Amino acid sequence: MPDPDIPEIKRASLADDLLEALETPVLILDGNGALLRLNRAGEALTGYTLDEVTGRPIWEFLIADDEIETVRRQFLGCRAGNGPVNNTHFWIARDGRKRLMRCRHTAHRTDAGETGYVLVIATDITDQRVTEEKLTKSRSFLQSIIDASPVAVITINQEGIILSFSRQAEVTFGGKAEDVIGRNINILMPEPDRSRHDGYLGRYLETGEARIIGQARSLNAMRLNGEIFPAVLHVSEFQNGENIFVGFIEDVTDQRAAERQLSETQAQLHHTGRLGAMGEMATTIAHELNQPLTAASSLMGAAQLTLEKNTDERSARAIDLLEDSVSEIRRASDIIRQMRDFVRKRKTAPSLYDINQVVTEASTIALIGAEAEGISVTKNLQPDLPISMIDRIQIQQVVTNLIRNAIDAMTASAERHLTIATGYRDGMIEITVEDTGPGIDGAILPKLFEPFLTTKETGMGIGLSISKSIVDAHQGKLSAINKNTRGCIFTVSLPAGTRNGLSSQ
Repeated sequence: MPDPDIPEIKRASLADDLLEALETPVLILDGNGALLRLNRAGEALTGYTLDEVTGRPIWEFLIADDEIETVRRQFLGCRAGNGPVNNTHFWIARDGRKRLMRCRHTAHRTDAGETGYVLVIATDITDQRVTEEKLTKSRSFLQSIIDASPVAVITINQEGIILSFSRQAEVTFGGKAEDVIGRNINILMPEPDRSRHDGYLGRYLETGEARIIGQARSLNAMRLNGEIFPAVLHVSEFQNGENIFVGFIEDVTDQRAAERQLSETQAQLHHTGRLGAMGEMATTIAHELNQPLTAASSLMGAAQLTLEKNTDERSARAIDLLEDSVSEIRRASDIIRQMRDFVRKRKTAPSLYDINQVVTEASTIALIGAEAEGISVTKNLQPDLPISMIDRIQIQQVVTNLIRNAIDAMTASAERHLTIATGYRDGMIEITVEDTGPGIDGAILPKLFEPFLTTKETGMGIGLSISKSIVDAHQGKLSAINKNTRGCIFTVSLPAGTRNGLSSQ
């Protein structure tokens, strides 16, 4: 209610002074939208003077053409008593400049309840909108960079709450951004880091002591399904009214696996190099040993001829011993010859061979020392087998490897019995090596012939792989099965041939 002590003229003057002092444009419209009053701030913004536009509806000169109907409808709604109306639209200044205005329309009524006038208070938000659009573009540009990052990018606040989660973060951790934003970053950590992280963060904010900010750190992270994986973390920090931390997380699972494989391969290559050197040495040693053995055999033969001229009992006994010695020397010479053939470099030379002879020669080398280890051996070599077109040395290498593996497998077995057999089935010649060891682990059996797979502490894991490659090259098959009791059976199947060449099978 107006103060009766203030004259009406003075109140009007005060209101007028207040209106002109405002830096915000103010318009007073009648019930038809015609301009009654425009303060100085309004004149400065629009470029119009009050005298120029008094009595004109504002949509005739101030409102953009495409917004006239909207503004008129909102004005009429305010005039009808729908309360204050807020809207945002463009004003067109006298010089043609467009300004984006946020306007509030308030109707003032007479004592009779009719609309006396409508007060419009306007705020120029053009510069604010330009800034907002620039900020939106900047954020969009930054987000596009983050989303293009090949590593996961996550931002958190000083309470450890996730603020953003990049597309690669979704891939790395296996979840959508909306599922993790607003949650604590420790959901992506395994123990004990999960329980300790908030303490780490609080200690940094309190002391400023940075342990990981600005440097790479290798750690274990955890996907949303609970899977733990190796990662490298880089953290940076910036201020945005509070401490914001940006984490760049790289999943290095494949890299670590490749590093392990490279290390194992390098060790295996070194071992292979030593093995090759030993092969060359074995050839030289075999050559050097063969000469004195040949000489010894010749000398013993001469001694035998000399003793045969005597007829006493002691000479006869000496002759028997010399015969046994010569036999053993020849056996040693045969072994050395076979070892030399086995390890020397040579071109592949397929030819027709008797498999039983090949197996016999291979077992001569492979079974050296077997008796001393308490291993009994049974040979079941089927007679009259068809011959086969093979590389003799390569197939001997396969048989030797299988026999040595079988001997190694029985090291801890109470019963140590080795069975070597040959046979014929479905057009294929078969060589089997059967042991009484512990058998092959079911998890290993499907990948038994893969390179570098071994159960031996000092093994290379290439013997069976090479053996399979050799058998495959002969159009054959190498297989392994566990026996129902103890031990396992390795079977080499090779195409059978005839005396005139390979059979049609």
